[in-house]
Amino acid sequence: MAALESALVQALPDLPRRHGIAVLDDVLRRGMLTSSGLVRVRDGLCGRRDARRVRGWFDLVDARSESPLETFARLECVDGGVPPDELQVEIRSSSGGFLGRGDLGWRLPSSRWLIAEIDGREFHERTDALLHDRHRQNALILSGQVDLLRFTSRDVATRGALPTAIRRALAR
Repeated sequence: MAALESALVQALPDLPRRHGIAVLDDVLRRGMLTSSGLVRVRDGLCGRRDARRVRGWFDLVDARSESPLETFARLECVDGGVPPDELQVEIRSSSGGFLGRGDLGWRLPSSRWLIAEIDGREFHERTDALLHDRHRQNALILSGQVDLLRFTSRDVATRGALPTAIRRALAR
């Protein structure tokens, strides 16, 4: 069995970009790899085939992505010219109470946020999750601090759909 850092050095050159970045996001988020470990992985790629292609991925790694689908959505926005300003944006009530957290966020004029929620099937299609999402969505919108868009895996997989929708919302 290979140690994680060695396994990543071996595997990354064979992965598509979005999968490689999603793997790196995930191992960082889970605490399986530290930021110094990430540097060792990057350095370990030097001289390997496809290392130049993979090397550019490291600037896009972000441990705040909570799922591969969120990583894919973020990369779709980056590639589409509308990178999010923040990930996992916390929205609080005027009294400081927690209302919810948005997956991807763009700062709007007057301190508002455009939030993109990325709804994967695993967590968002169960009946209890749907009810929770509706309650949270209503609270976020009623706070007056948020414009909210929801996307599914199909939206993320449709090349250009996400950045096009984000651009349209930002232009309003």
